[in-house]
Amino acid sequence: MPKENTTVYIILGLLNHEDLSGYDIKKKIDVMISGFWEVGYGQIYPTLAKLVAEELVIKHKGTGSKGPEKNIYSITDKGRELLKEWVMLPEQKEYTKYEVLLKLFFGSLVPDESNLARIEDFKERHIQNLQLIQMFKGNLERVLHTDKDHLYFYLTVLFGEHVYKAYLDWADEAKALLAGASNGELEQ
Repeated sequence: MPKENTTVYIILGLLNHEDLSGYDIKKKIDVMISGFWEVGYGQIYPTLAKLVAEELVIKHKGTGSKGPEKNIYSITDKGRELLKEWVMLPEQKEYTKYEVLLKLFFGSLVPDESNLARIEDFKERHIQNLQLIQMFKGNLERVLHTDKDHLYFYLTVLFGEHVYKAYLDWADEAKALLAGASNGELEQ
């Protein structure tokens, strides 16, 4: 079975909420979706061209408040129907890859201080991510009942908040265990 191009559905989903330029699509992906799904910049325009060719999206000229005329994309009824069909399908697989865990798995090869520093860096990154997601959560709580999309955006933000809190709890526990091992508190 060929690999599904999830970027198609991400773009259709964003366009289902509002008309956007390719640049605006990338910005929304970076801010709203990149916490749980990565899309490279090089995927956006080829995917938009494919969507236009398949009449799932239409392209028209739009003007911004500043700058030159730009291409704006809108979802078609055919695109909306394909998006609905995809949303109804069961998930194929949840992907998780944590390089930090892979390196810690083999962490006995390096000094404990290196591993402690790695965990501290991980923690600091996710403190920032948690702060950002909590800002999104606050913003969404103010508009939660104005648009049904906001409720579903909120559910993904809520998941992210729980995940980042779990990351921080794990980092604190892992650091304590490694500090104990360095002090000879763990048996060899």
